[in-house]
Amino acid sequence: TYDYVATGAVGTDAIKVAIIYQPSTVSPVGTHAILDSSVDPRFIDTKSRPVLAQSFTDSSGSAFTVAVNHLKSKGSDCDDVGDPDLGDGAGNCNVTRTSAAEALVVWLATDPTGSGDSDTLIIGDLNSYDKEDPIDAIVAGSDDTAGTTDDYTDLIRLFQGEDAYSYVFDGQIGYLDHALASTDLV
Repeated sequence: TYDYVATGAVGTDAIKVAIIYQPSTVSPVGTHAILDSSVDPRFIDTKSRPVLAQSFTDSSGSAFTVAVNHLKSKGSDCDDVGDPDLGDGAGNCNVTRTSAAEALVVWLATDPTGSGDSDTLIIGDLNSYDKEDPIDAIVAGSDDTAGTTDDYTDLIRLFQGEDAYSYVFDGQIGYLDHALASTDLV
């Protein structure tokens, strides 16, 4: 019923990203691509896990790319890279996550899987709430300007509304796991 994108070992962290899909619904196109610090130094892969991207086609032949992420958590510090908790509510490593998000959208704009299609879905644990800097950087797209054709849409907010959440922690609700779609895919 399911298959996976066979990547071999990606990154050095104990937590790794992967893509599982249904072959009866989609088919992988070409080879996967990895975003890590060797591709863009803004993406510190000793903090965030390398991004895995794979393009697929559906039964109609339409192509799209999925990029799965697990950005640096708020739980441990990034003092060694000059990114302390500023006490502004964003937690530890906000600049590290934001830089990774900026690198991600610039990388995806280059069509790293060679699909020839701009339909892109960014998924995974971005360790940021929907109004924090890393999400704003993704929403603004590779040109870093909101309201242009390279923007991404927060699908959870679009379909579930302003009060969407996936967990309750210490009496507060929110979501750190995201699905953001390119303009053409929306």
